[in-house]
Amino acid sequence: MSKLLEVKNLKTYFYTDDGVAKAVDNVSFSLDKGETLGLVGESGCGKSVSALSIMRLIPDPPGKIADGEIFFKGKDILKVTEKEMQSIRGNDIGMIFQEPMTSLNPVFTCGDQIEEAVILHQKLSKEEAKKKAIEMLKLVGIPAPEQRYNEYPHQLSGGMRQRIMIAMALSCNPELLIADEPTTALDVTVQAQILELINKLQKELGMGVIMITHDLGVIAEVSTKVVVMYASKVAEYGLVDQIFYNPKHPYTIGLLNSIPKLSKTKARLATIEGNVPPPTAYPKGCHFCTRCTFVIDKCWTEPPPAVEVEPGHISACWRVDEIDKLKESYLQPAV
Repeated sequence: MSKLLEVKNLKTYFYTDDGVAKAVDNVSFSLDKGETLGLVGESGCGKSVSALSIMRLIPDPPGKIADGEIFFKGKDILKVTEKEMQSIRGNDIGMIFQEPMTSLNPVFTCGDQIEEAVILHQKLSKEEAKKKAIEMLKLVGIPAPEQRYNEYPHQLSGGMRQRIMIAMALSCNPELLIADEPTTALDVTVQAQILELINKLQKELGMGVIMITHDLGVIAEVSTKVVVMYASKVAEYGLVDQIFYNPKHPYTIGLLNSIPKLSKTKARLATIEGNVPPPTAYPKGCHFCTRCTFVIDKCWTEPPPAVEVEPGHISACWRVDEIDKLKESYLQPAV
């Protein structure tokens, strides 16, 4: 089966006064139709820039896709013209952007903003587009859709605005949906509703989905495959069960161990010390070496190669062969 999306050795750089910020550096992953790929990592690891690169929405200047290939349905979309990309963007590939509070235009009604893509890509009349917009509002579970159609974003709650963003992204029945932290800043019950909605629509429409989030619980619930990103690089990549039950990278282990557990043990919650380094000042070797518990001399000077540790499971760590023994001692002692 041909891949719906295949990203190969993607490099997206920003040229700033402080130097070249390598926001995405040699990133590769793939997605089949109907699958959900989870992109996880801390803020500043390159998740959103990867998504914007797929959409070709990197601001130039200062940003530029310096190298790599992005195949969508077998075609390298980095080589198509901007006009061709406009017909793909919003039509074949939809995106739910971060922060619906700021991503929606405050001077247009919700209905107008959903209609725009439908009129552009599906060549519907204004009346047909209005009918389609109201159908989308119903589809995403917004009550009184005819009323909401004429309302402005500031008149809606955060959860409602997030649903409007989903309605916009799905209005042209895309084959690929990129959801950039669709549940951030929403309360837990609304988060569950949004995830259930995306899952339901994915099954109905047969979409591939890229889910970007900090929340490992969300990733575990919805993803088929997981890409763990750290400081512009892919630290680990594999099926969701491989990542959660058999992690092979110190960063993944640190993320998993930092999740609070419902147990009676008195073990102190593990943390990853320090912060993600700025993209203009990454270490020469492994980007995680400044925070890694298992660091050795080689980590500081040589970037680790991506190694397949089992079929479909890749880790970029110099100590991957001994990681199982090392991770047993990772948790801090009980107090």
